[in-house]
Amino acid sequence: MHTRFDDQQEETADQELARRLQQPTAVHSTGSYAPCAGLNAVNIVKTDFDSRDQCYVFDVAACADLTSLAVSLSNNTIKLYTARGSSGIAFVGELSGHTDTISEVSFAGAEAPHALYSSSADGTVRGWDSRTGQQAESFSAGHSKLWSFSLSGHHLVAGSDGQIIFWDRRTGKQCGAFTDTHAEDVTQVKFCQSRLLSGSVDGLISVFDVANGFDEDAGFLAALNIDNSVSRIGLYGLQSEKLWCLSHTETLHLWEWVAACDEESSGGQGMLGEDRNTRASLTQAASLTPGADPLGPALDYLISCAYTSTSNQLMLLAGNNQGAVGCFPVAEPSCHGGVCSFGGPKALMSGAHDSVVRSVLWSDTGALVSGGEDARLVQWSVQPSAGGEQKPAVHKPSQRASSSVSRKDSTRRRQSPY
Repeated sequence: MHTRFDDQQEETADQELARRLQQPTAVHSTGSYAPCAGLNAVNIVKTDFDSRDQCYVFDVAACADLTSLAVSLSNNTIKLYTARGSSGIAFVGELSGHTDTISEVSFAGAEAPHALYSSSADGTVRGWDSRTGQQAESFSAGHSKLWSFSLSGHHLVAGSDGQIIFWDRRTGKQCGAFTDTHAEDVTQVKFCQSRLLSGSVDGLISVFDVANGFDEDAGFLAALNIDNSVSRIGLYGLQSEKLWCLSHTETLHLWEWVAACDEESSGGQGMLGEDRNTRASLTQAASLTPGADPLGPALDYLISCAYTSTSNQLMLLAGNNQGAVGCFPVAEPSCHGGVCSFGGPKALMSGAHDSVVRSVLWSDTGALVSGGEDARLVQWSVQPSAGGEQKPAVHKPSQRASSSVSRKDSTRRRQSPY
């Protein structure tokens, strides 16, 4: 997502980054990458002023028109801000109610721009009216911790301790549960039209058809085995036909999840590629990029992925403990199941954070807002003078990696790869 800045100079700068993201990549004759585009911190907001026990930012979400931000904090509260053009970010209120760690926060969408939802380890998903700051809905899973949620029409789904739980938002009551698919915590759930995807610590990403209701056995389509604990998943591709996954050990996995559900295809199809040494690969790519020195001496963690539809490019966001963040283009391997490669960072955020960055909002035209463990919320724009294009680098030869897809006819779905 991206703020529509009113100031014409900032709009021109954003268009500059958008142009770079869409242009063909090129490599200098010296073998290094062209300079990365530097982002300029135009607004820095403190989310907590208690220096003795400062809370930090977990996640940042924006509403459909990009004028409101919701920021989940480590003290179990959500702070609301406005983000209106060159006037910057302004605090407007705080939401209190959760009694344990907030695992996810998200606005409902354009159809309900003021509806905000949050899930928590306190076993609830809560709906809020961002205009009044009041809680409007609450869905309870009892004593089960909730790690992720997703909305689709009148239905809400959340991932829990080995369960996927469904509620009817009209009644506030549970309307189903999948208890046999995952053996451990379900850390990610995501609706995609009539399909539901779930990811778990057990190393599986499962896909269901929920068009005709929430029947675990009848709706099961496929289980994608990444052989690692699932931390975050997201969809990309022009038809959202592909899936990226980051693991808790900070590895990257790419799948054609739609193809994996095709019963007509041969076994094992669907895995695009992976990188099990992702931070080392990104560190090498950054070291070859002029202007990326703030990312040194090494990338310490992965944040998330972002997809730019205008250039059909998947980006991986990673940072270091000093608060610098780079946005790296991801190249799928030429051979299915091979090793992914990365270009030098096409954008660099540095100088505004001094600790780990937990969340970054990103769009086709650049970064919007980042939040970190330094209790700072930073709004970014593009420096017009920053550099150019890069080419993804292949750091390892493509090789066939093991692929495991269990489909609808599998006799055993509840399994762990460990």
